[in-house]
Amino acid sequence: MKTKLTRITRLLDRSAAELIKQQIEPAVFPIVVANCAARLAGEKLYRVLTDAELLSAVLDHSYRLFDYDLVMVFADVLVEAEAMGCQIDIPEDEPPVLLTPAGNHARIADPQRSERMPVILAAICKLRQLTADEVFILGSLKGPFSLASFLAGPEEFLALLVEAPEQADHFLRLATENQKHFARAIIQAGGIPFIGDPMASGSLISREHFARFALPCLRELVAEIHALGLWTGLHICGDTTTILDLLAASGAEILSIDDISMELVRNRLGPEQIIMGNVSTTLLADGTPAEVQSAAEKCLATALPKLILASACDVPPSTPPANIQTLIQTARRWQWS
Repeated sequence: MKTKLTRITRLLDRSAAELIKQQIEPAVFPIVVANCAARLAGEKLYRVLTDAELLSAVLDHSYRLFDYDLVMVFADVLVEAEAMGCQIDIPEDEPPVLLTPAGNHARIADPQRSERMPVILAAICKLRQLTADEVFILGSLKGPFSLASFLAGPEEFLALLVEAPEQADHFLRLATENQKHFARAIIQAGGIPFIGDPMASGSLISREHFARFALPCLRELVAEIHALGLWTGLHICGDTTTILDLLAASGAEILSIDDISMELVRNRLGPEQIIMGNVSTTLLADGTPAEVQSAAEKCLATALPKLILASACDVPPSTPPANIQTLIQTARRWQWS
């Protein structure tokens, strides 16, 4: 039952040439997180996002249902922002929304006590028990750039990058320090910190702003995780075509790629970079199993061997289970030519 751990560790430990010679079975992870898992289990999202037992139960239910190679504890993008002083609203069955940024009242949170951060940590602990350590449990960690944008207010923060960069740096400093604390807590709970930085997307900011504001914080956070003896991953939503080399420069071992050409990604990053992706989430939600299989086979053909076949981003709650199952079966049935 430790096969799932092996599928990931050999990607980390072995060269591309070794993996090709051994014709390894691909690892696969449809990014099923709280919202999709809640829908599959028939639970209301509010209850799942606020109750560690329920969050771990629905994630374990999805893991058992589909039998994939990683589990990710991701509730929503506002967990840390809420803990640092932002006001949010959590509807009954929709993702939370930001009501009021923390602004000048932003503070470093206590991962063991502040708002829903303890829910995430407790869910990681519980999932390790439920899965008997047969699979890595990823703990989602917001990238400092995204967290800083929530603290300042997304539109206000993007304006600060141009009009008052020293104020943007203030929020980035707070966010980075907070996330270093949270990363340590995730590791102590038994999880692997996995960074998600949606606001640092190339669809939202320029390459120059990514290099100036987002990358130094990511490198500091990744270095902190490495100093604690673990590997990590980085996911940035949207079009990252112009910043692929900068994502690699973050030092994260796994780069999760949204819906851009995997052939381009592999050519730009070379054979030794582990990449994760990238079957379109729109296709997963609206396509047929045959279309999902075709897209998954294209990923495998262009990005193996250092690939975790995955969805391009979080699997939408409306996704038919048959499409998730098809993604996994395509990896399990893959034959090297």
